[in-house]
Amino acid sequence: MMGKKWFLTVIFLGLIFSACAPLGGTLEVGIISEIQETSVPSSPTPEQPTSSLVEPTQTPESVPSTGTVTGKICYPSEFIPSMTVHFQNNETDTVSHLQIAENQTSYTMELEPGDYFAFAYPEEQSISLGGMYSEAVACGLTAECTDHTLLVFTVTPGETIGGIDICDWYAQDQLPPPPGQAVQEGPYQDIAGLVYSDIPAEETWWIDPNGFPQRLYTERDAKPSPTGDRVLLDRDDSIWLVDLINGDETNLTPDTNRLEGSSQWWPANPGVIVFNSVDAQDGWMMSPGQASIMLQDGSNYQVLDESSSFWHPDPSPDGNTIAYDTGSAAWLYRMDSGKEAFDVTDYGLDAPEDFKIGSPSWSPDGMKLAWWVGGSFGPNGEWNMALAVFDLKAMTVNFIHQYQPMGGSGGWKPPAQWSPDGQWLAFTTQGQGRIPELLVMRVDGSETITLGSGAEPLWGPDSSKLIFLRPDPQAGSYLEDQLIMVERDVWQPIEIDLPRGSRHIQWAGP
Repeated sequence: MMGKKWFLTVIFLGLIFSACAPLGGTLEVGIISEIQETSVPSSPTPEQPTSSLVEPTQTPESVPSTGTVTGKICYPSEFIPSMTVHFQNNETDTVSHLQIAENQTSYTMELEPGDYFAFAYPEEQSISLGGMYSEAVACGLTAECTDHTLLVFTVTPGETIGGIDICDWYAQDQLPPPPGQAVQEGPYQDIAGLVYSDIPAEETWWIDPNGFPQRLYTERDAKPSPTGDRVLLDRDDSIWLVDLINGDETNLTPDTNRLEGSSQWWPANPGVIVFNSVDAQDGWMMSPGQASIMLQDGSNYQVLDESSSFWHPDPSPDGNTIAYDTGSAAWLYRMDSGKEAFDVTDYGLDAPEDFKIGSPSWSPDGMKLAWWVGGSFGPNGEWNMALAVFDLKAMTVNFIHQYQPMGGSGGWKPPAQWSPDGQWLAFTTQGQGRIPELLVMRVDGSETITLGSGAEPLWGPDSSKLIFLRPDPQAGSYLEDQLIMVERDVWQPIEIDLPRGSRHIQWAGP
């Protein structure tokens, strides 16, 4: 089954991808500036000697003054826009330019001898992404190619150098600005790198490094890979992988007799996809399903536990461990040794008989693990919920927030979200009051910020800002939810002027 075509992608942040494939017929555009060829002037032919011992004098051939550069033109979309490729001399900083027509997939250019690097920008002003010939291109644009530095190549008179492919569009911080153009600052500079769903439009968008929205994919909730070349989609109870370089779409779970969803990348172990699944005969019912993993080609599909979870599994920063719950117990799955119990008594916690634990969340350094716990922890033995932070090195536990939910359990809680610097936790406390409130607390419990009604907190990459959803109480529809941003230490909610119904997914990009 093929999904909708994709258009514009990112990103990000030290990102790399599979090799660029031509997307259409080959066109070649000639040189913009005229290049003069030099030749040795002719002279009168001398009178030939009569002696057979003397060879006739040869006229020297023309000596080429330029070399030829060839390569592919790639673009992360189903079409290639018209663009200009810039060849900058690494010694003199002079730049030669070559126009590329729409859907042109290769080029030929003559240049004066010297060392050059090559990069390109589309002619369309609304597209602020640039492409280049980089170390990642020479490496093969695979997931292992993490160096996006512009790659210098040498032009030699009379010789052709090939493979100078303009195919790396995913590391904007490595690119020089367009020659002769001032870099414009877009309207969303404060949230550059944010990937979000425009739910009413059923599309996924990304804010590029200059603050301009760019359409990433023509389906909602597309999740870009850490390297930016692919997206994961939860489509029709299967997990799909879309290659943003060549447009290939692959159903990774076509014949499993299970339903799959909640797929996520594992940045610390890029070969593995983590997700939830259920037996197709059972259906989802009220459960997120069972913690599951597979490789990115769909092989090695494993259900980590046959019991259903409260929430989704959380892969750790160590690239080896996955934390998950089974409704009343906590587990760790280690890639090198398998499943093991997370025993809270090892941390000094006296668990009551009605103890429950779920919704794990790893700290950025992997040394702490936050869980929501429930049980008869109240002063008079009443049921309480608590956000518990387990220190895996000190083997201690700290309840940084504890309360008695209204009307019983109040429902299970989504995982707390760690700030990237590991200093703060943001979480929602539905069941504590009549409406869910969003709290931000220091990990040691020393400071608490109440942000009012809110859900689904997402920290910015540098921990300086927090984005979350605020329901519109007058609308009664999630399509009218407001996307809110607060800056840390100011904590003043500001509505982000994106289309109503937009929903943040993740951060990506430089």
